[in-house]
Amino acid sequence: MAKRDGLKNYKCLDLKDAKNDYRLREVYRDWAKKYDFDNDNVLGTVSQPKSVNLLSTRLKDKTAKIIDVGCGTGLVGEKLKAQDFIYFDGIDISEDMLSIAKYRGYRNLFLGSLNKQLPLLDNKYDAAMCVGVFTHGHVSSDRFNELCRIVKPGGYICFTINEGVFEKYEFKKMIEEFQSDKTWEVISLYKDDYMTLENVKGYYCLAVVQ
Repeated sequence: MAKRDGLKNYKCLDLKDAKNDYRLREVYRDWAKKYDFDNDNVLGTVSQPKSVNLLSTRLKDKTAKIIDVGCGTGLVGEKLKAQDFIYFDGIDISEDMLSIAKYRGYRNLFLGSLNKQLPLLDNKYDAAMCVGVFTHGHVSSDRFNELCRIVKPGGYICFTINEGVFEKYEFKKMIEEFQSDKTWEVISLYKDDYMTLENVKGYYCLAVVQ
């Protein structure tokens, strides 16, 4: 078994792990207790506040039902709460991460993986956040469909993509196909700071489900 160093093992993930939920759960089990510290002090991750700010440019209803897919320890939920959103749920593959997220304002927390069908009803939410999930060795671009399934037509999907997988995992191609097929309308797509202490940038996307 790999040494129980969550951050080190996270950095070793590759595409073959994207369909291996056991491997992902193992990594986040080992990382959960140090995740918030590493997020701020080792990686310098800024995707959570930037994503919530992006969603807030369009979603003005503070009572909107939001799902945070891949919520981890709840850092996105913390930012949603700070912006006075009052109804947001979370779902994550890791029970260890969810045990920390439960203190950050979520109405409901679910165990589930975006690599499979989520245990959520069709058209349930007004918006979905998916921050830090589309990265090395996690989830491939063919899972955009699942985000669209759980969001109402006219609802928003706000997500990030690590620059290192944007073209490698065909996210760029899939975003364009969804736009062409009128599955969604992209409102905003741009590259910005993502993990500042690692000098890694990411893509930020906001789309409306059609």
